[in-house]
Amino acid sequence: MDSYNKKLATKGAAGEKALNKWLKKQKLPYVPIGQSQDSFSSLFPGAVKRPDFFLLLQSLGMIAIDAKNYKYSGGVFTLNLELELRKMIAFERLFRIPVWFAYMGEDSNEWYWISGLQAIEVGEVRENSKTKESFIAIKKSQCAKISSANDLGLLFSQTLPSSNKIAKTMG
Repeated sequence: MDSYNKKLATKGAAGEKALNKWLKKQKLPYVPIGQSQDSFSSLFPGAVKRPDFFLLLQSLGMIAIDAKNYKYSGGVFTLNLELELRKMIAFERLFRIPVWFAYMGEDSNEWYWISGLQAIEVGEVRENSKTKESFIAIKKSQCAKISSANDLGLLFSQTLPSSNKIAKTMG
């Protein structure tokens, strides 16, 4: 692993640790998902990305959460289209568990949540000028700001995306 990918992995692990601490502090029923390559079925090599947590919400059921430790930069959060969003949507489709991305705010007490399907709906597809990889740009206003367990009701405000946008983005 090169130094850039090591830095990303370290930053990602710090985000997962911060969300784990937040979930525990909020006394929420959750399960952390092991990230070891050996702990995921070989049926999905490279096609599916596993979430970081499962969270049980009484009125919604179980959801999958992928913690993001990315800076809010240029007025947006980013999400790699191929390596993250499409693979998490594949997880959602295969396992029938809704996927949410949780971006850490200024500190680990504030999180910005967006469902994978909502990210497809409202996110703007852009291209990284250096790597030529596509990514989704998501504004904070398109996310649910979650500071406490009481705020999780805001997740219901995330609407079902239109089929036109899904077909255009995923196709």
